[in-house]
Amino acid sequence: MSKQDDILANLRKTLSEEGVDSFHILEELIPIEEQIEYFRYFEKIRLENEPFERDHEISLLFSPDVSIERKKLSLCKLASVPDIGAYRSIETYHSSPLEPELKNWSTMALVSSRIVLSSDLSGHQQIYISSGLGGHDKRLRFFALFATADRKPFTDLQKEIVEREFRFQLEMSDIEIEKFEIHDNYFTLLILFPFEIDVKSILNAAISECNQYGNFLDERYLFTNLKILSEQEIERLLSK
Repeated sequence: MSKQDDILANLRKTLSEEGVDSFHILEELIPIEEQIEYFRYFEKIRLENEPFERDHEISLLFSPDVSIERKKLSLCKLASVPDIGAYRSIETYHSSPLEPELKNWSTMALVSSRIVLSSDLSGHQQIYISSGLGGHDKRLRFFALFATADRKPFTDLQKEIVEREFRFQLEMSDIEIEKFEIHDNYFTLLILFPFEIDVKSILNAAISECNQYGNFLDERYLFTNLKILSEQEIERLLSK
């Protein structure tokens, strides 16, 4: 079992124990580094637990004369309390941020605030699932890269086989294909799948089906939720 598989298995176990409604997925594509920066800062503010006036922080958030750094603090403070007024203020700011630099920060503050409110109302600890590619409607988004076994270009027939078999296997398993791109000697997928599905076994099955027609696909492939690789990055990876 790969490290990626192990992480997904542990998350499935946790969700099974906690209940399917107890987790939140960040839907937007936000770099992992920025997510880590935000949640470290947010946790620091939460642990310090210094009293503040909600309306004052809201006023600062919507003021054009307040610095980016100070607004980051306001967003974290407002997100740290189970207060519907604070949540609505973050939501309003996020819908049209005065500072474009704070779009990602306000996205994460909105998720934090939602989790804090949900925890307070339900009495149950909420689980936040973070990834560089985000997700949608309790589904994770992953990027996958596949290549020909010998790095030679696909024939037209092989392209047809790849598209037919992968679409069949994935759609049959309730996996949404957001993007499917076939290039000269490789193809990529951007997919959304429910947590409980063992998606890698389905991808392996699709490869096996394709390879019944001449073993033209490499059985090794990239499967990640960190980022979408550019064409240049893919070419460098395949050249190795």
